Amino acid sequence: SAQEPLEGKAQPSCGKDFSELSGPICTVAAMKRKARQSREDECVLCHRAHSDPDVYGQTCQEDGLRAHEFCLYLAEGLYQRGTDEDGFCQFLPGDIRQAVNRAAQKTCCVCGKMGATVACQQKRCTRKFHFPCGSEQGCVSQFFGEFRSLCWEHRPEQRVETHQDGDTTCIICMEPVEDRTSYSTMVCPFCKHAWFHRSCIQGHALHSALKHFACPLCKDREKFLPEMWRLGIRIPDRRPAWEEEEEEENFEDLYGTYSHCDASRCLYQGGREQSEEEGPWQLLLCSSCAASVSHRRCSSVGDATGLWECDGCAGQSTGKRPRTW
Repeated sequence: SAQEPLEGKAQPSCGKDFSELSGPICTVAAMKRKARQSREDECVLCHRAHSDPDVYGQTCQEDGLRAHEFCLYLAEGLYQRGTDEDGFCQFLPGDIRQAVNRAAQKTCCVCGKMGATVACQQKRCTRKFHFPCGSEQGCVSQFFGEFRSLCWEHRPEQRVETHQDGDTTCIICMEPVEDRTSYSTMVCPFCKHAWFHRSCIQGHALHSALKHFACPLCKDREKFLPEMWRLGIRIPDRRPAWEEEEEEENFEDLYGTYSHCDASRCLYQGGREQSEEEGPWQLLLCSSCAASVSHRRCSSVGDATGLWECDGCAGQSTGKRPRTW
């Protein structure tokens, strides 16, 4: 039945019985709070709250803004004018807000909603889209050089003269592939015998990283890497996953015997021996010497920064570096 009007109802004050408030009213208030929290968790450029780094890159949050790394790199008219300390992959908060304002009246050609910040870079193409919407629709974003994006009509295609009998399987997952190259089916440009799904080779790239990424069959890199970059495969410039997993195990072993803040002045009210799993009081291990530990706040390290170097190691190198793809 329709809810009774609220007119004439006294507002409860502190100490009064709240039972007169109907369930639906409380539900609406809770829904509003949830919606407000949801907006705060969203990337200002794509309006999604997801945070999978393999899909969106790192999530940066600072100065009332929250943005995905890849959305920043691919946003039209947004350039890196800051430093490593700005917390947004060298993108300034003011520039990000301007990009959001410019996109406010631009419609995403995929979802139909406003706020499309990515544009197809093909001349005379007017398609605009949110980064994740474009990825789901078959658009290609190139994570090198100028970080260009191209819609499904103008995306790069493989031009490799090769033939397969139609019973070929992906060399990675061993499931069937299409009988020709396409957005979802690719082939090594060097040996022309290694066929794979786009999603499979992307997973292989994330696992192997730049240093070890090569054709799974012939191990070629000279032709293979440029072709994968051109076709929109993200190849992270970091250590391979197996080395990071090994370091994490060693890191846990180290924390078992060495887990106090080494900062010259520890600011945590709980003391040097105490820490939290995340936030300003999370302990970070020096990424260079692995022998010094500090709370984030005690070394002025923001939540968006994944790696930290102690003062001794930072003085011997260029310090923190942004993640590159």
